Amino acid sequence: MTEVDELLARLRKLPAVALDSEFEALVHARARRRVRRRQAPFAPLAALALAVTVVLYLGWALHFTSALYR
Repeated sequence: MTEVDELLARLRKLPAVALDSEFEALVHARARRRVRRRQAPFAPLAALALAVTVVLYLGWALHFTSALYR
């Protein structure tokens, strides 16, 4: 067995601890706040730049492909 396996085996043998309902509610509320707060901000300029890049690339690909059949 490796050290990690031994550690996990020892952790499995520990008795389960029941959490206080108030403490559990506090932890859940804090976790919800953290998840909501970490959303990436909307970047309209980056989205516009990406859309323009995709349209230009597709236009170039169409032009290049059509030039092959002339």
